[in-house]
Amino acid sequence: MILNFLYHNIIIMIFIYGDSHANTNFKNLNLPFVNKFEKSITMFRIGRDNIIINFNNQEHNEDSILCFNYGEVDCRCHIQRQINLGKNENDIIYELVDKYFNTINNNINKYSKIIIVAIIPPTKQMAYESLYGQITHEFPFVGSDEERVSYTIKMNNLLKEYCNKYNFIYFDPFDYYKSYNGLLNFELSDNNIHLGDNSFFLEKFIEL
Repeated sequence: MILNFLYHNIIIMIFIYGDSHANTNFKNLNLPFVNKFEKSITMFRIGRDNIIINFNNQEHNEDSILCFNYGEVDCRCHIQRQINLGKNENDIIYELVDKYFNTINNNINKYSKIIIVAIIPPTKQMAYESLYGQITHEFPFVGSDEERVSYTIKMNNLLKEYCNKYNFIYFDPFDYYKSYNGLLNFELSDNNIHLGDNSFFLEKFIEL
């Protein structure tokens, strides 16, 4: 069900698109919104296919606020996999972000604001494996902790740059959730790769 709320007599609807982080980051948001998240969707797929998963332009109007929350999966496994195939790291990151923004720009023609959510700090592989055992299944961590931190920083810097270019809003409340080494503070996680305590995220989003 789509809920509306009034702000200065304007009907505002918030639509959220992204992977599973779009679900956990925005859980318990005390504003009317529609969450169109789909698990395990990569930024790479959005850009490659020129399709926003679960997107329907007919649901929006000129007062809609659209939020996009992709990229954690890419930083966790896609980038290093492409490097292992011989591709240049900076080229991979540039192509991911450039095609991502092209897809958003190509598919959306009705909105009030577009908000791009930064990529969450990566999870320490040892912290994950201490709970769930060595990773030998379809939930990969490709690259070292330090490499995945570096990829996340570079991706977020480019997301911010592209938001300035396209006049979108860049939303990054994640310094609060980082450990000293740039990894996700596991105490604030869901004991996995997502936020557990997202109250600070929601507070900053509502301020925005």
